[in-house]
Amino acid sequence: MTQLIDRRLSTPPQVYDLLRNRIQSSELPPGEKINERALADWLGVSRTPIREAIRRLAGEGLITVIPNVGTRVALVDPARVIECCIIRITLEMVAFTKAASAFTVAAGRQLETLVVEQEHTIDTGDTMRNMELDIEFHRKIVQLSGFGIVEELLQTVMGEVLRARHLSIKLPGRSRATITEHRAILAALQSGDPVESAARMQYHLDQSFLSIQRVLEMKSTLLAVT
Repeated sequence: MTQLIDRRLSTPPQVYDLLRNRIQSSELPPGEKINERALADWLGVSRTPIREAIRRLAGEGLITVIPNVGTRVALVDPARVIECCIIRITLEMVAFTKAASAFTVAAGRQLETLVVEQEHTIDTGDTMRNMELDIEFHRKIVQLSGFGIVEELLQTVMGEVLRARHLSIKLPGRSRATITEHRAILAALQSGDPVESAARMQYHLDQSFLSIQRVLEMKSTLLAVT
């Protein structure tokens, strides 16, 4: 059995990250009951860090706690997802403008590596890794801006966005279109053209938003909606 918790590191943040990732990827689907004991046994930890993670995730709207009833993965509220998408686009564009002015050759190499690996996951069908690399591509750019508060705010709103993104990536052609858009963003950054760079990022974020809207409108059986 793979050891999921690194005993050399603090346990609570790891438990939080693991649960958050399982909810975002729909491994824990909307409406799923949260069993503290089962999770504690699965991770080999006490119930204390499980409860702490549940409190944090409830605060982010990813878990619903009903006193005397139970704890479940929150249903996906389309209106909330749309609002989070709009906030995400606004925050990322603010960070991107600053990041473009701070772009370096080293940063370009890091982004290129991520794009190449992400492209490889399409050929292997590794959807989970594809999403991880997609998230990392955007995170690297935000980090380049040096806007720590923006990064923290994005962490919160992306919880809802990513649940829908894990479904929109299944739309025909969307995965390869994302690669094309990432490459266009990178090329524009490397050219040193801030206007073109911003336009490429805006287009990519808009296309991602449209894909999520399509998924919500389809009311896929993979998505529980309120």
